[in-house]
Amino acid sequence: MEATVGSALDTIPAGTNVLVAGPPLTGKRELLYELLGGDTTDGTVFVSTRKRASIVEREYRQRAPEPALRVVDCVSGQFGRPQQTGHHRFVSSPGDLTGIGIRASEFMRQLQETCDTVGLGMHTLSTSLMYVDLRQVYQFLHVLTGRVQHAGFRGGFVLEDVGDLRSNSVLGQPFDGLVEVREGETGREVRVRGLDIGPRAWTSL
Repeated sequence: MEATVGSALDTIPAGTNVLVAGPPLTGKRELLYELLGGDTTDGTVFVSTRKRASIVEREYRQRAPEPALRVVDCVSGQFGRPQQTGHHRFVSSPGDLTGIGIRASEFMRQLQETCDTVGLGMHTLSTSLMYVDLRQVYQFLHVLTGRVQHAGFRGGFVLEDVGDLRSNSVLGQPFDGLVEVREGETGREVRVRGLDIGPRAWTSL
């Protein structure tokens, strides 16, 4: 199998939440697809704050064709009233954290009935921070990561690392580990803190 952006990492352990952080345009969304859509995953719930559900589904399927996929779309609702479907749910904006939580939890319960292993992903927390304050995002994460842990799911959330040390510190608290991505001299590099799922030192992908 051809090496991919996530080839240096293992799948997120069950009952664990990780924060994927790094500068813009370093492949964090693709990395999250692979962390959640590995061979041991039966289903994934993906919250998208930047891309429409149809685009997320197409991208995800290029890396993980088998697992069941449900998408919470936070984008399309800003351009009308899209029709809810069996696999897609829509909320009004990336700042509608209550709506996101309700829709994501609905899908998590749905997949739990038919899947042994379920992943929950969100790309990206940074967009939600443009709509609501840091405290609200932290409270949202505290609830959602707790549900992942309690159910024995796998959670992965993306945060753009743009030098805001306070946001990075606060939002990192609910997570079991941190996956950092950056552009090195020879290409993209990754390192992991808090979990034994990948390299501790910066390693080429």
